[in-house]
Amino acid sequence: MTQSTPNQQQLSTLLGVYEEMVESAHDGMLLVEDNIIIGCNPAACALYGISRDELIGSHPADLSPEFQPDGESSAGKGNRLMAAAMAGILQKFHWQHLRRGHGEFTAEVSLNPARPIDLPGLGVRPRYVSIIRDVTAAQQQAAALRDSEIRFRQLFDEAPVALALIGGDAVIARNKHWYTLFGYSAGQMHSIEDWWRLAYPDDDYRREARAAWDASVTNMPDNGNTLGSREYRVRCANGEDRHVLIGGAAIGQELMVSFHDMTEQHQAQQALAQLNDQLEQRVQSRTAELQQAVEHLRRTQQDLVRSEKLAGLGALVAGIAHELNTPIGNAVMVASSLQTAEQQLRNDLNQGLKRSVFERFLGELQESTIIIDRNLRRAAELISSFKQVAVDQSSYQRRRFDLAEVLHELRLTLSPSLRKAQVELSEEATPGLQMESFPGPLTQVLMNIVNNAVMHAFADCAQPQIRIQAGRWQDGGVFIHITDNGCGIAAEYLSRVFDPFFTTKLGQGGSGLGLHIAYSLTTELLGGRIDIHSQPQQGTRLELYLPCQAPSAPAGNNAAVRNPL
Repeated sequence: MTQSTPNQQQLSTLLGVYEEMVESAHDGMLLVEDNIIIGCNPAACALYGISRDELIGSHPADLSPEFQPDGESSAGKGNRLMAAAMAGILQKFHWQHLRRGHGEFTAEVSLNPARPIDLPGLGVRPRYVSIIRDVTAAQQQAAALRDSEIRFRQLFDEAPVALALIGGDAVIARNKHWYTLFGYSAGQMHSIEDWWRLAYPDDDYRREARAAWDASVTNMPDNGNTLGSREYRVRCANGEDRHVLIGGAAIGQELMVSFHDMTEQHQAQQALAQLNDQLEQRVQSRTAELQQAVEHLRRTQQDLVRSEKLAGLGALVAGIAHELNTPIGNAVMVASSLQTAEQQLRNDLNQGLKRSVFERFLGELQESTIIIDRNLRRAAELISSFKQVAVDQSSYQRRRFDLAEVLHELRLTLSPSLRKAQVELSEEATPGLQMESFPGPLTQVLMNIVNNAVMHAFADCAQPQIRIQAGRWQDGGVFIHITDNGCGIAAEYLSRVFDPFFTTKLGQGGSGLGLHIAYSLTTELLGGRIDIHSQPQQGTRLELYLPCQAPSAPAGNNAAVRNPL
């Protein structure tokens, strides 16, 4: 059978197909003859950033930097490789090229020997086809991957926690801290089974630990591919048991497992538990001591409060006694004068009594009687008010009383001491304010407030004044406002004035109990509240708000009524 020869049309068609393949190829293609580029495709022009006309006729070394990365010149190395390709030997290598306007790039180059062509008059001309593929991005990715692997290995090895990488049943890698923590060598643990056998020598505990591990691995898909942390008791190479918190996460097909040593925390917890036991015993002992101390302080405070009350009552007695001196002295003096007049009348009667003498005696008798009556009434009023105040304070009797009368008796009782201190006290109360409460404690509250003002408020005041106002409160109770025009109270002291033993006159007559007693009686026994308002140099106002009927004392607690403090 005779083989047919392609005609011109078929050759032209076939040539067009090859030309289309070359023109549409993604890799750059160069046709080189006698070390000169005689043909190229568009991909080659794009690789070098130059036109086809600039590319054809140039030497391949012209498209390269002067030297290659290995230090050899591009021209010398290129000529050697091209000579081998011209000799019919395939050459494949990486090469540094130049791209106009962008600098160097790395390409994978293949020099493929082509069939020599015998040209009339020129002889056989060797040639080859150079295929160029830009591998710069691939090399950069490979370098980045290598760097990432190096960094990962460094991080893995230098991590401050023990790590192990597990693949299937094999232990792929362990870091330095793992070897330090457990002390096993790489030769002792090739597989997971070696770990279970050495780290958990007790059969029962090994079964328990393995069941917990298998359950954690099974639940990893539901936990974001993380291994729930769990504490295990692990036997180290030196025979020591350590408490280790083991957890991990999936990395690709492998499992990264972390081991946190919790032994010191366990030891600390045990030490803390022992310390807590010791502290509990100490606390119980100290609590008993403190209870005794508190009881002693309570009794001491009660003694001080009683002393404060007795001191106030003693001051009242002294003041009343001094105040009684005047009316009683006046009555005695008038009675003495009356006695003298009576003796003179008897003498005149023996000598013959005249009408004028008798009328003068009657006038003196009438005037003396009026003076005696007025002074004795004054003395009786003072004694009555003092008696009522003293009885109320000493007994804490609950009774019905008129608030205006209690305020009036208070003013009369305090008038001697206030006159001596040159303090003017005025009282103003709405008539008919009936209360069923404890007048004694109420009087003591008001006395303590007034005496506190006398002691602290009027150091630089020219005309000291204290004003007591009382009236009906909006909810059916009563209010009592005690206002002075003194120096006021500094802001840093205002919140502490009701604290026990707080005073700015310590060692100067102040005990720090006056306002504390007033606060306690008001809020506890009388069932009310007490507020204080003050600004420096603008005086002070204490406000009492009391129910008209004091709360009842608990049954069987009469002692609390007699002594609420």
